[in-house]
Amino acid sequence: MRDTRADSVRLRTGLVIFVTAILGVQVFVSYSPLLAERHLNSPGLQMLPARMGNWTAVGDQAMEADVEEYLKPDEYLMRAYRHEDGGSDVSLFVAYFKSLQSGYGPHSPNVCLPGSGWLVRMQRTVMLPMPGKPEGIPVNEYALEKNGEQILVLYWYQNDRRVWANELRSRLFLAPDLLRYRRSDVALVRVIVPMGRDRAIEKPLQYSVDFIRDLFPQLAERFAATG
Repeated sequence: MRDTRADSVRLRTGLVIFVTAILGVQVFVSYSPLLAERHLNSPGLQMLPARMGNWTAVGDQAMEADVEEYLKPDEYLMRAYRHEDGGSDVSLFVAYFKSLQSGYGPHSPNVCLPGSGWLVRMQRTVMLPMPGKPEGIPVNEYALEKNGEQILVLYWYQNDRRVWANELRSRLFLAPDLLRYRRSDVALVRVIVPMGRDRAIEKPLQYSVDFIRDLFPQLAERFAATG
């Protein structure tokens, strides 16, 4: 018989350790002078190819001025891609921040989207196998609905050192990355695909994964070029 009591103790212990680590990072950052970081190049997000696999860019957008002022990314890209079969458009958003010491950084879609009226119908974290990463990368997957419209949202965080899905880990990596690499850059990568009114997730998910597999090596190359 499974010892649920022991599992509960282990879970609480893990949570305590995780929260303690986060608090330790916050104390380190709050009471230490700003650590000098290396000069980083911008990743050149606009240089992402207009054609990637079965996808072709159909237009770039600009962030609203007040939103850009609030987020203060060092570089961002908002671009729509269309599948060659015409079956779906994908909305790509990438926001890159050179340093978390500035106080600015990515805002989690799992807060922003529900805050703007989207209802969460499904959420999970999945591992998607990628070229060069057969073990996969962790990706947050959300199905949301607003006023009869359904969308599938996949997002993750990435830099030249790692890929992760949990928002809190950005702060957990802050002190080690400053000490070891003298850098604390991070990018939020978000992909949105519309869903049909029947709420079927299979086809939108297939399009999303197909697009991300073409996108990921391009992003890895751009982030490697930051320095």
